[in-house]
Amino acid sequence: MEVVVHYAMTARPDRGPELGALLLDLAGRLATMPGCQGTRTLVDQANPATFVFIEFWASAESQATAGAALGKAVFGAIMQCLDGPPQMRKLSPVPQAPDASAR
Repeated sequence: MEVVVHYAMTARPDRGPELGALLLDLAGRLATMPGCQGTRTLVDQANPATFVFIEFWASAESQATAGAALGKAVFGAIMQCLDGPPQMRKLSPVPQAPDASAR
């Protein structure tokens, strides 16, 4: 089943640009992983220390496999930039009724 992983995070003071660069690097690495259907890296317009990182996966298994393959070093550098743990949510698409396209 398709899964979307949504992370919201805030950078430590003066670490926003570094965090943004690390997230873009992560996005590039994830793009090569089997099952990755894309990522989005977003920054809050009103607070440039606040970021949202969204991953789109073919399955929860492919997301877990990619995380294990990347290793802790990639995520460790990101964690060093954060002003606290990221808020993470795993989301699934809302199922559509069979006739939903007819509306």
